[in-house]
Amino acid sequence: MDDALMEAFPINAPFTQTTAALDQCIGNLTGALLANTQPGVGLYDPVDEAPTPGDHYGQTAASLALAIQEGPDSGFWHRPLDAWEALPEDQRGHAPFNRFLLNLLAEHIEQSGASPSEVFHIRRLAQRCKLSRGYPSNNWTLLARLCELQEASGNARIRAHARLRGLFDRWVTPSGAFVDYPARPGIPERGATPTAYHHKALFVAVTAAELGEPEAWQPTIESLLKWSLHVWDGHGHVGGLGRSSHALFGDACLMASLILLGASQSQAQDTPPGRMLHSILQRLQEQTRPDGFIALNPADRKTPSTGWDTYMHLSVYNAWAAAIITWAKDRTTRADRAPVPTKLRALEPSVTDKPHAVPFRVGAPGKAFFLISGCGQPPQAFSRSEVELRYAGGMPLHAAWQGLPLCPAPVRISRQALEANAALAGWTPVFEAQGILFGLTDFDSCEIKRGDRIVRISLSGHPRALVRPATSGLGQHALAALDWRLLGGALGRRAALRRPKLAHVRGHLEWTIHLDLPRIEQTLNLEHRGEPGIRYLNPGGHAVTGTATSECSFLAESGHTEQGQTPPPDAWLETPLPSATAGAIGRSRPPIELPLGQYHAELIVTWTALASQVTRQPDR
Repeated sequence: MDDALMEAFPINAPFTQTTAALDQCIGNLTGALLANTQPGVGLYDPVDEAPTPGDHYGQTAASLALAIQEGPDSGFWHRPLDAWEALPEDQRGHAPFNRFLLNLLAEHIEQSGASPSEVFHIRRLAQRCKLSRGYPSNNWTLLARLCELQEASGNARIRAHARLRGLFDRWVTPSGAFVDYPARPGIPERGATPTAYHHKALFVAVTAAELGEPEAWQPTIESLLKWSLHVWDGHGHVGGLGRSSHALFGDACLMASLILLGASQSQAQDTPPGRMLHSILQRLQEQTRPDGFIALNPADRKTPSTGWDTYMHLSVYNAWAAAIITWAKDRTTRADRAPVPTKLRALEPSVTDKPHAVPFRVGAPGKAFFLISGCGQPPQAFSRSEVELRYAGGMPLHAAWQGLPLCPAPVRISRQALEANAALAGWTPVFEAQGILFGLTDFDSCEIKRGDRIVRISLSGHPRALVRPATSGLGQHALAALDWRLLGGALGRRAALRRPKLAHVRGHLEWTIHLDLPRIEQTLNLEHRGEPGIRYLNPGGHAVTGTATSECSFLAESGHTEQGQTPPPDAWLETPLPSATAGAIGRSRPPIELPLGQYHAELIVTWTALASQVTRQPDR
């Protein structure tokens, strides 16, 4: 095993802590579901102060969790299921999720001795959740094909296994990352890989292996699991990239996968997957609310709804977590089960330095740990009113010092908010040209050089548009309406792959990361060969957490004599960030007009409260 992992997580952590924490997690979740389930209403959402949204899957997930935990004879699991069934079919939504959960529910109550008529009724409800051949997000397509595998038998099941593995072959990169968008990635490692949906893909693969052919699924599962280990900081955080960053949804998928793979067993306690499961459980204990529900991300515990997307609901994600974690634990007790023959002790992070791999893993859990995004990924949304920075290249997606978060996860914010306060952009340089916002988010060259104590990452590229241009003219308005009503937003998603670039501005970023000191340095060179009038909105922009005091130095130079534009040392603008990581703060200098020719800036961020405790050797 990696010595850094051994150092980061004590080998003498008792196995009983893991089992007790898992049991407590399940007990808290199902207890909260039970307390918030009412006859005629089903599952109630205490944040929304309304029944859990009918077009999601909170009701069916709650039904499965309660049927397993309370027993099918308790009757409590009928309450959410009856409320969901009472909805008109056109109001239910999320068909693959509901169908999958209902299939699991039917299987569970059948094995528990329910009457054939009751089992048949639930299977019939599942069949009413109509599946499509494809979805905007590839993780939905995987789940739909998993539903078909659940329901298949004989030769049809063999074909369903092969069809599902074929999708994994298309959407899993050589480094093991799952591409959630687009459906035809082209260059394999240039698609979008949200960490939460990578964990969901892992859960689909592990569940498919539970349905047969475990040896055939083993290579795919191990590849996906190595990438999950790749984005684990050795403590409680896993990921930070893309939609639902650090969210309970992804945590639940990863935990259920690890349980099914044996990571909760005593013989796995000192393996990387076993330690990862234990560390997630520890963090979720800290995220547990007084009512037993788990806050949807680390920041949400202290500042409710921070880091949420509009589709996120407390009751839905908690019910999902309760359902699949409880089901996974129950599944491991089946005597007729043939688990995946995975060698957990041999699994370690799949570190890669390929230019298009995302992200670069730098450092070790026992000291400085960084996940730095490489060339950047296409965002899964390209809006006129929202700025998506969670897929940007050339930035820290997550950073920690001995497990203490230093840099927060990047955010998605409104255009209006960003224009009013550019410090919200965090580490991404943002520009305004002719009324359009551009960000240095995509890079066409990327190189990493690793030393004993210092790692340097160099990236070059042009700023790309952060928002879609407003529609003008009758034809564009009609096309936008057609895309929204009939094409499901396909044209808008396609536009995310062809975002305009600011061709006459080129940027070069260089990062210097100190492996034995909580310090990061950024050098930015901009070459402006166009017309005047481009505003640089957030010079020296960066993002840190409030867990430790940081000291920031910034030096800006240009090829001309407009040095008066360089702000004084105390002119930092500071604002709270709506990040999924707790205590996030964005900083930048006031906006300037980008000079023609060369612009050079250096930023040094040192977490002084932590650095003062470090004795280190000279850099090499």
